[in-house]
Order: sequence, then structure tokens, then C-alpha cells
Amino acid sequence: MLHAILQLTAKRGTVTFEEVARELSISAALAESLFVELERHGYLKSIAPACGVSCGGCGASKSCGFLKGLRLWAFTEKGAAAARRLADDPGRAHDPELGL
Repeated sequence: MLHAILQLTAKRGTVTFEEVARELSISAALAESLFVELERHGYLKSIAPACGVSCGGCGASKSCGFLKGLRLWAFTEKGAAAARRLADDPGRAHDPELGL
């Protein structure tokens, strides 16, 4: 299931826990815990707001995930490499080289 989240995230660019839950037929809470697991394994990292601007005065405030209270994640180098390998060869979903 962790591989499926990496593949889905790489394919779409951005996903919500709800989208992952719907796609994988799991709860949003389980999807979130799987993202935390991917972070623990070094495939994802949680992103904190770093713009230094008050959200109300920011030009991107209408689309900013932080303002909407979303937890945002990004691929680490390890995660991006794994996502590329999975995109190139989806049959590797159970390849131990991926470390999951």
C-alpha cells in the first residue's frame, strides 16, 4: 500500500488524504498514518510554512494549503527516486530494493 501512495502521489503531483483513501478504499485516517510511515522511512518529509508572511496578506492565500489547515508533504530525494522507479516499472511494486 505504501508503494501505491508513492505511485499515486508521483502521478498526480498533489493528493489529499481523502483522495488517497478513496483511491485505495481505505479511511482518510489510515491514509494519513501511511504518509507518516513513509516519512518515518525517509520517503516523504512534512513541510512547514516558510514564507514568513502573514497568511492574510499573502498573494497566494486563496490557494495555500497551510491557510486551509492542510498538512503538506514533499518527496525526499529517496522518495523521488523510488517514485521514478515505480513510474518506470510499476511491476516493481514489491521490489525489496525500494526498502518498503
